[in-house]
Amino acid sequence: MAITAGDIIRRALRICRVADSNAALDENDAADALETLNAMLAEWHEAEIGLPDYSFSSLTDVLSSDAADREAIAYELAARVAPEYGATMSAVAAGVGATSMSRLRLRYFQPGRSDFSELPRKACCYNIETD
Repeated sequence: MAITAGDIIRRALRICRVADSNAALDENDAADALETLNAMLAEWHEAEIGLPDYSFSSLTDVLSSDAADREAIAYELAARVAPEYGATMSAVAAGVGATSMSRLRLRYFQPGRSDFSELPRKACCYNIETD
C-alpha cells in the first residue's frame, strides 16, 4: 500500500488531535504542513539519519519507506505542527514518537570511523606502587 505525503500529514494531525480520520485537509493547512514535512526531512538528510533525500512537491507524492519509517515521520511531524494549531500531544503519543524516532536512528545508524594514528606507539602504563 502506497503512503502519500497527504496520508502522513493526516496521520500527524490525528496524532496531535487536530483532525478526525476522515477529514479533508484544508489547502492552506496542507501547504504549511507539506512545507514543514519537507524541512524536517531535509534536516534528517543533513543529519545523515539514513532516509533518502525526500522532497514532496504535492500531497500525492508517495513515500517509499516502510511502515516504521512512516510512523516515525508522522509522530515527529505531529510534534512540530501541534503548536501551530494550539494543540498538545498526549504523553502517550509523545512517548510513542520518541520510541519510533529512536528506532529510526538505530536502524539507520552509521558507525563512525576512529583514527588511532595519533596514539603513542608504545603502550603507556602507570605503576601505582612507585607513583
